[in-house]
Amino acid sequence: MKLGLVIPFDGRPDRTMQDVRDVAVHAETAGIDSLWFPEHVVFFPSYTSKYPYTADGNPGFGKRAGVYDPLFAATVAAGATQRVRLGTAILIVPQRNPVVLAQEIVALDHASNGRFDFGIGVGWSSEEFAALGIPWARRGARTDDYLVAMKALWRDAYATHHGEFITFDDVIADPKPIQSPHPPIWVGGGGAAMKRAATGGDGWYGWALAPTGIASAMAELDRACELAGRDPATVGRKIGLPIVGPIAEFGAYLDAAQAAGVTEVVVGVGTKAAQLHPAIDELAKVRS
Repeated sequence: MKLGLVIPFDGRPDRTMQDVRDVAVHAETAGIDSLWFPEHVVFFPSYTSKYPYTADGNPGFGKRAGVYDPLFAATVAAGATQRVRLGTAILIVPQRNPVVLAQEIVALDHASNGRFDFGIGVGWSSEEFAALGIPWARRGARTDDYLVAMKALWRDAYATHHGEFITFDDVIADPKPIQSPHPPIWVGGGGAAMKRAATGGDGWYGWALAPTGIASAMAELDRACELAGRDPATVGRKIGLPIVGPIAEFGAYLDAAQAAGVTEVVVGVGTKAAQLHPAIDELAKVRS
């Protein structure tokens, strides 16, 4: 069972870009397998959109929230480490131009010497889409179109793509990624995300599953793969989980996830910044 961390860095004391480097080095030394960086371009003091991972739909961000761009944070971590994998958890694909994004992903793949995982999603906040001037409707279809376009740019010497949302002909997009044919694509979310993972991804990234729900989620993913005509064994399985109780009790969750076929658990560490390093050490011990 692999163990990853997802930690927001927002520029506050002990959460600066320098701390990204320090935490990345510490996590790698402790034996953590991966580091993941979340994304939201902007936040709001309140939402009418419902956050899908809490019972009341409230994301619980508070009145002031922010994070560094995950591609920049991952690049900083890449320059400070040698082994640990780095990913986005998750990057909201329909909010970005796919031609520019494809180039950025290649740069990060090279900066990390092939250690980057591309965690993606379609987003849940209509307020954020409105602020960016991007249509909320058909964001899933836009994501699918963008993924096909980016794969063409990563793969083809002269890339052509004619889609509903993006079109280009004979585009030269060099250099190509180190990882072939591209960095692994991990699709985050529920229901529709499983279908997207089965048809166009390398793995599924779930979030906040109860221990009793892990096995049924894996069965649902298997069914999505079978409907897509894909061997379920070819689709990776990660689960993200915010730590809300004693870290020592986390071992039981790891056991349940491993028994259900999950390949990695990514822990959301919500502890105070000054306690990050001890928390990382304790998590590594629980896993071992």
